[in-house]
Amino acid sequence: MGLCLAALFPFAIQASPLLTRLDPGAVWAVALLAALAYAVHSARLSGLSARAMYWAVAWSLLAGLWGAHLLSLLVHGWDGGFMALFQFVEGGKSLFGGLLLGGLAAGLYFHRCKLPVLPYADAAMPALALGYAIGRVGCFLNGDDFGTPTHLRWAVVYPPGTEAYEAHLTRGWISAADRWSLPIHPVQLYASLLGLALFIVLARWRPERVGGRLCAYLVLYGAGRFCVEFLRGDFRAVLGPFSLPQLFSIGFVLAGAVIWRRIGIAAKSRHEEPCEGRLQAAATGSR
Repeated sequence: MGLCLAALFPFAIQASPLLTRLDPGAVWAVALLAALAYAVHSARLSGLSARAMYWAVAWSLLAGLWGAHLLSLLVHGWDGGFMALFQFVEGGKSLFGGLLLGGLAAGLYFHRCKLPVLPYADAAMPALALGYAIGRVGCFLNGDDFGTPTHLRWAVVYPPGTEAYEAHLTRGWISAADRWSLPIHPVQLYASLLGLALFIVLARWRPERVGGRLCAYLVLYGAGRFCVEFLRGDFRAVLGPFSLPQLFSIGFVLAGAVIWRRIGIAAKSRHEEPCEGRLQAAATGSR
């Protein structure tokens, strides 16, 4: 099933046999379905078209899987030739590629249907955070996106065949005779908690400005992901001290701030226009 055991130190291995029966692929499938279901539910609560949200998310998921696949190929390279570009169900995934291409696909769908993008984006943001929170549990079970070594009580160890174990073996930190990797941060669960916190905040928050949830997601997720990246065991600096996900995270924060400012300027101009119109009318009438 492509499953590995990620256990909380040796004393917890026997205490959680259920983990050995969970398929990460099934967890990721649940994450996608949960995101889709909550997005439709959120659209109904916001008085938007549930049907439009369903199809937008469906197209977004397909485009997102491909985008995540493409960015992973660009970063890590590929051996399958041209056709590897379209084998997006297989191989690793890069979340930021999925967010960018998935968001573009959803935006194009709403534009084609002549529907306002920002209200639907606001309704979808809690669903995106929920899917992320669940999906990162699958990464934890699969043993990818692993953390740095630590001696904290909640550290985890991974068996042979996982990315963490192979990385520690390659670096000479363990030998082939060792049954487990070094204890490392369960950084996937940190990311999952980030997603859960975002879901709770965004689902409960009712911003006055349309687009507020979108901006909040971009800023909070970008800032949180930037910090979590420092605990990644597969951290690779690509520009100065920053990794590629951190550069994307900075971009998300800046994008959220820019969109928020533009929304504020647009709202201010809408409030000022009626006043200016009344003043002009009064001046005309006084003549």
